[in-house]
Amino acid sequence: MISMIRKEIEAYFTTPFGFVFMGIFLLLAGLTFTVSNLLGGNGDLLGMFGLLANISFMTFPILTMRQYSEERKAGTEHLLLSSRLSVLDIVLGKYIAALVVFLLTLTLTFAYPIILMIFGDPNIGGLLASYVGFFLFGSAMIAVCSFIASFTENQVIAAIASFGLLFLLVMLSSFSKSVEVPVLKQILSALAISARYDEFIRGVFRPGPVCYYICYSAVFMFLTVTNIKRRQLA
Repeated sequence: MISMIRKEIEAYFTTPFGFVFMGIFLLLAGLTFTVSNLLGGNGDLLGMFGLLANISFMTFPILTMRQYSEERKAGTEHLLLSSRLSVLDIVLGKYIAALVVFLLTLTLTFAYPIILMIFGDPNIGGLLASYVGFFLFGSAMIAVCSFIASFTENQVIAAIASFGLLFLLVMLSSFSKSVEVPVLKQILSALAISARYDEFIRGVFRPGPVCYYICYSAVFMFLTVTNIKRRQLA
């Protein structure tokens, strides 16, 4: 699996996808930090991470749209599936590589809390909770996008479909509040990917939301493995 992770990370930086994702993400983060903190005078990153959570469904599809399409277009998917690597190794390798690029991009924003610490006295615990929460939130979004990407060899379709599903999952948080049927309300709330994220940006760190996002990612990774195995048998 290590070889798969290395191969995928190299692919992100020998093609435009990794740089495009990093550029768009850092641009959005920089703009929100400027407006919320430098111009707004806020001493925390709640505004930045709150806004990023609501618009990040536009960026993560860029990170995953090529994961499976390139293998299929190049005709190497069959060779990959018949190699010594298991389907789980392949799926996890691609997923972890995307997480590494995401984590690297997130690390570049550490300049913002450093600025806050130089010119103010921010809550360090709150900053750490925000970063951990956003990484978990992004990990779940990447898992969703990877699942969608496993269905098609067309990168544009993968990106658009991932965008649509993430948008729906983000909006479910608002929809669930207006639903009166208890069972349906609980289902929508469980699927709403951003519902548990608010605790992190408020600086609250509890095991519940952490386990939720880990399980969310695991479920979509399982679905991705199942879909790839189905294609392998077809």
